[in-house]
Amino acid sequence: MNKIFEKIKFIFRKPKVIIVTGEGRNCAKEAISQVLKEHFKIDNEILIFETDLEDIGKFKFLVKKSSQPVLVVTHIGDIPFDKDSNPPSTLPQAGPFFAGEREKTVEIRKLAKLMPAQNFLVLNFDDETVREIKDETNLKEITFGLQEGADFQATDIKLNTGTNFKINYKGNVVPVWLEELFGKEQIYSALSAAAVGTIFGLNLVEISQALKNYQSLPGKMRLIEGIKNSFILDDSESATVFSMVEAVEILGKIQGFKRKIAVLGDVVGIGKYTIEAHEAVGERVAKAIDLLFTIGPRARFIAEGAKNKGLLLEKIFQFDTIDEAKLKLKEEINEGDLILVDGSKEMEMEKIVEEIKAGR
Repeated sequence: MNKIFEKIKFIFRKPKVIIVTGEGRNCAKEAISQVLKEHFKIDNEILIFETDLEDIGKFKFLVKKSSQPVLVVTHIGDIPFDKDSNPPSTLPQAGPFFAGEREKTVEIRKLAKLMPAQNFLVLNFDDETVREIKDETNLKEITFGLQEGADFQATDIKLNTGTNFKINYKGNVVPVWLEELFGKEQIYSALSAAAVGTIFGLNLVEISQALKNYQSLPGKMRLIEGIKNSFILDDSESATVFSMVEAVEILGKIQGFKRKIAVLGDVVGIGKYTIEAHEAVGERVAKAIDLLFTIGPRARFIAEGAKNKGLLLEKIFQFDTIDEAKLKLKEEINEGDLILVDGSKEMEMEKIVEEIKAGR
């Protein structure tokens, strides 16, 4: 009965509906909410939902009855690291574009076909599988990405205590500042929010101002204060090999810290290339950090790769469990250190962050 009542209320209200899906949906929803909430009543005028790829079909009713449905598809494939950063031979060469498995977009394409014509599809231009979704619909398409050709393109990316970049859209350019946030997924999230904001009538200056207050989610490449006047680059929520390589690269590029420490857990689910992939991460680590802590049996190959690239044994600490690692880590941290914490969700690396963040 409650479900029927809610449907009737929805039909009478006819709010605008934004559905966000793909692997970057969590951060993208946060960024979109941040941009819109200063100008609209979220949960009244506009409803924003995030959903995984398998459950997206349950939103059929909403897109049919909404006064303005918008479907945002982030990325399906793994976001590659920069192609100009000389990847080790054991990692695939990164190109300007990437692609996810087309099978994963089946439900997205079904939902897009149900949306009334002339409504909006917001797509990650850099993921070729996502970009192709437009070919099967009559919807208005807006794309975002880092590559030339995207409607909303990020350029001039610079790192300091956060990420600076410029949004280019139809000949207009505005600077964007993501305070204490790093990584391509955060940039993509901001771009998707800019695209949605434009659909709802906001200009680029209003969007840029709103993004100054975007804080993202815990464990998503956020800079937070640590013990002993250190800082933590918290990427503990989840990891792929690509995302860990990017995190290590960013750790090496951030300026203003006395030492760089990487605390890396296993990357789970790689399959038969587990050893080679972890060793390849280790090759990157050796160039970027002063101390390396590894946690888990797979991450021992990160240590092996780092050692093979010249990182001294006395700078490498290997542990099987978080409980073993955290005591030594707390002992080693000094004032002015920047500590990257990263690993697969299964490794629960957020426990390390909790142990070493300020206020303990």
